[in-house]
Amino acid sequence: MNKNIAIALQEKANEAAFNFSRSDRANNHNNEKFWVEEIQPISAQSAYVIFMKSSGKKAIAHFINKKPDVPHWEYYFIGCQHLLNLNILTEKYLEVEQYNFPINFDNVKKTENKNEVPDVLQEQDWMRKEKE
Repeated sequence: MNKNIAIALQEKANEAAFNFSRSDRANNHNNEKFWVEEIQPISAQSAYVIFMKSSGKKAIAHFINKKPDVPHWEYYFIGCQHLLNLNILTEKYLEVEQYNFPINFDNVKKTENKNEVPDVLQEQDWMRKEKE
């Protein structure tokens, strides 16, 4: 995670804590206050944030940066409904990626000789040498 993305994540987590601490927030019947206890990146564009609550309980939120070049963090607090059957979604995602990956090479000339360098790679090598 680059520095700008990380700083924006921390700011968004603190903003979430502030917003959820508002006494006029819907469903804040106990007037709980939230503060960030831990921010843990889980990829270059996602993290989980553990919030401590004035009740002594904790809450966890999943943060996702929706624009890799510009920080734009979205989040949701995780409940059991988000985790149920997640393994099915993980398996399906893998199937989709396995299906899609070969499509990336549809326009790449295939060679019969495994030792022959495909034209596209020769072109890239030529362009690299041209820049040197």
